[in-house]
Amino acid sequence: MSVNERSALIIAGGSHGHDFASTAQALVEVLAQHRITADVFDQPDDAWAAMTTRPVPYGMLLVNGLRFRMTHARYDSLREQWGYRTPPAADAALDRHLAAGSSVFSVHTGCICFDDWDRWSTLLGRKWSWDEQQLSWHPERGPLTIEPETGYGAAFDIVDEVYTDMIQTDAIDVRARCAGQPVMWTRREGASRVGVTTVGHGVDTYEHAAYRTLLDNLIDWLAGNN
Repeated sequence: MSVNERSALIIAGGSHGHDFASTAQALVEVLAQHRITADVFDQPDDAWAAMTTRPVPYGMLLVNGLRFRMTHARYDSLREQWGYRTPPAADAALDRHLAAGSSVFSVHTGCICFDDWDRWSTLLGRKWSWDEQQLSWHPERGPLTIEPETGYGAAFDIVDEVYTDMIQTDAIDVRARCAGQPVMWTRREGASRVGVTTVGHGVDTYEHAAYRTLLDNLIDWLAGNN
C-alpha cells in the first residue's frame, strides 16, 4: 500500500485544562520544519473517517487531545460534553494506517485518550491507569528536570508535567526520564514506528531549545530518517 510519508493527521481537542488549539498549531509548525504537512481534527470520529477514506494513507497519526470515557466521579460535570467512547471505526482506521507502515505519535494527554480501547494502550507501550489501587497521576505543572538516555543529549530543566505511575503494556525503548518516570519512548509495531512523549502541556514547551532537540530527533525517527 502506498503512503504519503510527508503527511500527518492530528487528533486535537478535548476538555479542561489545556489549550489544544494552540499546542496543535505548535505541533503543525514543528512538523512543517520536518517537511510534514498536517491536517488537524478536533473530533476523533471525523479523524477515523478521514483515515479510512483518504485515497493515500497518512504517514503519521498524532494524538494531542483528551478524549476518554470520564467514568471517574471527578468528571461528573464534564462527562456529558466531553466523555468519549471509542467506536469500531477506530479499529478500521488503525488497521489501514498500520498496514501501510505509517507511524503513530502520542503527545502529552494522548496516552490518556481512548481508555476503553486496549489496542491503543498496548500500541503505545504504557497506559494511564484509573484503577484506584494503582492510580496514575501528575503533580501540578512546574519545574522539572528531563534526563535523556545516553546518546540523546544532556539533562535540562523545563516547566511541564510529569505523568507518574503509568502501567507498562508492552516493551519500550526509553529516550528520556523525569524523576525516574519515562517521559519519552519508542517502540515498533510491525513495520510501523510508535513514539510517545508525555511532556507538552503548553506552547512554551515547544519553544524550549533542549526539548525541541529531543523532539526533533524523535520525529526524525518516526519519519524513518534515523
